[in-house]
Amino acid sequence: MPAGDNEKLFKELMTRKFGKDCLEGKRNYELKLDGYQKATISVDESISINDKTILIEIDSGNMAKLIAGQYALLNGMYDGNKSNTLFLVIHYYKDSQSGKSYSPERTLKNLNAIQHFNPDDSWITFNAFNIEGFNNIVNESETLSELESRIWPNENK
Repeated sequence: MPAGDNEKLFKELMTRKFGKDCLEGKRNYELKLDGYQKATISVDESISINDKTILIEIDSGNMAKLIAGQYALLNGMYDGNKSNTLFLVIHYYKDSQSGKSYSPERTLKNLNAIQHFNPDDSWITFNAFNIEGFNNIVNESETLSELESRIWPNENK
């Protein structure tokens, strides 16, 4: 399925469960380079809840390495409170031959590896799920606040 279709499916899932105002949309971040050049990075969706920000990336391909690069750039460009921010990856990808859902473990390993290049830096908290796992969490959550508590890694609360 094309990326835009999966972003729409994600939005439908969230708004059906938590209402039309639960998502705050895409966010863009920018770094001005020498002269007229600039680099930009974006995330597909965002949520603000309980003084925390959740930056959401919808992955429609098998893209753990690209997401790790996005995470590194985002950490360099993000101007918010990193300790109160979660970079959340939702994988929609399924293997076309086996039909098996993508395992988010690869993404989690790559995001963790990025932090090892500068272990003393402050990094945005991260987590990743495939859509089936995330859908289960959404269904188990009565409120957006409850969802936030279920997806935020325990060691970073």
